Amino acid sequence: MLFQLSFNLQLSYMASNLKFAKELITFLGKSVIALLETMIFTFIPRPRKNVAGEIVLITGAGRGLGRLLALRFAHLGSVLVLWDINKEGNEETCRMAREAGATRVYAYTCDCSQKEEIYRVAEQVKKEVGDVSILINNAGVVTGSDFLNCPDDLMEKSLDVNFKAHLWTYKCFLPAMIANDHGHLVCISSSAGLVGVNKLAGKRNVIFCTHKLFYNLSYSALNNQH
Repeated sequence: MLFQLSFNLQLSYMASNLKFAKELITFLGKSVIALLETMIFTFIPRPRKNVAGEIVLITGAGRGLGRLLALRFAHLGSVLVLWDINKEGNEETCRMAREAGATRVYAYTCDCSQKEEIYRVAEQVKKEVGDVSILINNAGVVTGSDFLNCPDDLMEKSLDVNFKAHLWTYKCFLPAMIANDHGHLVCISSSAGLVGVNKLAGKRNVIFCTHKLFYNLSYSALNNQH
């Protein structure tokens, strides 16, 4: 019986190692592919899309990547709609975007972990700005602890912001994109979402959900052509 228990433990240990090795190889493989694509398109640039006049909504625009995206779209002449839970940081991004050349910038304080607040602010955007044509879901939070030590409320907020907020904003702005036959959905995730990583709840869900939505919309578009 002891021999059987030891044998089972060894099998479990081997299975765990094999799973980790498989995920590591998958992660490295996808990283290499992404690097090769970047190198190829460095020498063979893709045609650039004109986004001047496009209404671009960026969540988590108060700092970091969200702010950098806002400044880049400001240079390109887009109409900016900036969401962030941090009013001061968002207004600072708004000011910087105007200095960078944006003529129309709108800042809204919004907690992306709250569904009803997203719906409310989205309606405000539609009335005051118009139909969003480029939606960039960039807002995100990191729990900062492993599963067993993570407080329930923090875990729920991580899923609300990192995953559910994408679904709620899609429901708000996707119908107009479909009606206008024009629009782009962009989700900012992490390469950690390609494999299981602690402290990043929701990242893998974001990638899976976006792929499913893409195929669903593609199928609907093909059906509408017949």
